[in-house]
Amino acid sequence: MPNATWYSHDMKSVRSIMTTCIGHKYGESPEERLEEIREGRYRYGKRICKLLKVDENDTVLDIGSGCGFVSRAASEIAKQVHCLDISKDFLDFTRVELAEYNNTHFHKIEYGRFIGIPDNHATKIFSTAVFIHFNYYDILFYLIEINRVLQTNGNFYLEIIDADALSLNTMAGIKTNIKNYTNDERGDAQLMHPHSLTAFKHLAQQLGFVTEQISHTADVANILLKKVSQPNLPEWFDEVTQHHPAATTSS
Repeated sequence: MPNATWYSHDMKSVRSIMTTCIGHKYGESPEERLEEIREGRYRYGKRICKLLKVDENDTVLDIGSGCGFVSRAASEIAKQVHCLDISKDFLDFTRVELAEYNNTHFHKIEYGRFIGIPDNHATKIFSTAVFIHFNYYDILFYLIEINRVLQTNGNFYLEIIDADALSLNTMAGIKTNIKNYTNDERGDAQLMHPHSLTAFKHLAQQLGFVTEQISHTADVANILLKKVSQPNLPEWFDEVTQHHPAATTSS
């Protein structure tokens, strides 16, 4: 793994990248706890790879790969790994993190469009700490694109904040988001959006997925989906979304 000082010439930029990627859980100077963060996220990636049963024959996509800490676990196993992110800064960081892996590739994507990824290319996909920030329509467009690039019977792992599991007495995890929302910071990219797990499963089913497994970590639902068909979209969908950058249902 890269050592803790490989980027020490530009600590301000690295601090900003890491704070955006992992939040404030590790304080205001997360770069000082790099090894702890890297190891924790790597272990999480190992659990995801075990859940997905990633092996040496798999082509894996990490959607919203961030700093690449979770991607590393897949890079150690899979035939190919594709790290996808909308942020050039994140991808530059990840290229250094995973420079030792010749099987790992990096793609700057647009909202809901996985540029450079062909149809049915991936056998396994995961996305960590991404869908917790999405609203209903974000989920809609991303699931359509995930369906496009994932092979039939391929699996997709993600997380959402499960509104069905929330209690006003135990919702400390979204305290900051409630504060931001009431302070009119509703466009903040870090804002987490709770979703009903029931509604999510219903939407996913319409978009060609079945739910394979669900577990909870507090109010976070950890979801494993399987692609079984193409999206079941109404006739009007293409017409009303034709000007949306993520509205295409094919490559």
